[in-house]
Amino acid sequence: MADIFERLLKNYGPIGQHRERAHGYFAFPKLEGEISNRMNFRGKEMIVWSLNNYLGLANHPEVRKADADAAKQYGLALPMGARMMSGNSNQHERLEAELAAFEGKEDAILVNFGYQGMVSLIDVLCGRHDVIVYDAESHACIIDGLRLHPGHRYVFKHNDIEDFEKQLQRATALIEKQKAGGILVITEGVFGMAGDQGKLKEIAALKG
Repeated sequence: MADIFERLLKNYGPIGQHRERAHGYFAFPKLEGEISNRMNFRGKEMIVWSLNNYLGLANHPEVRKADADAAKQYGLALPMGARMMSGNSNQHERLEAELAAFEGKEDAILVNFGYQGMVSLIDVLCGRHDVIVYDAESHACIIDGLRLHPGHRYVFKHNDIEDFEKQLQRATALIEKQKAGGILVITEGVFGMAGDQGKLKEIAALKG
């Protein structure tokens, strides 16, 4: 029987090859300076592609003032805990209502980050009788959500409508056989890793 801890000492993996520059097995990039499209990395100014500051608002004066005012009024520890336990607040609910109104929707819900949102969404929508059909190059958050799914799932080649239709037929046949469940199709509007667009119109056109 293999010792999984001992195995780490023999196989460091693709990231572990840089272990001498970081914390042993893992390598954590260290960016320094204010959040921006250019930050310092190992003493040199670099263009940053990995931040979520898409609109460049992280250092906006109004945002920083709101941060400071909230910290002064509530402290940095409030709210504490998961929302379903002790972490909910009037501020959460007010922001959700404002976001829903801005988008013209009935309601909205806040999650800590997009990754958690996608994993949670798949879990909420799909039960064990449901089947998921998804693009092979879906983001890692989607893949992790799929791993938690107790039912069947079929993957189609990236942006390949012919293969998508084939996998959709397989999913439909399974649903008809088990006489229960539905089908969730997952692709992306813009694939985050490559930047190409998903074929949303073509996929939607195949909806039964």
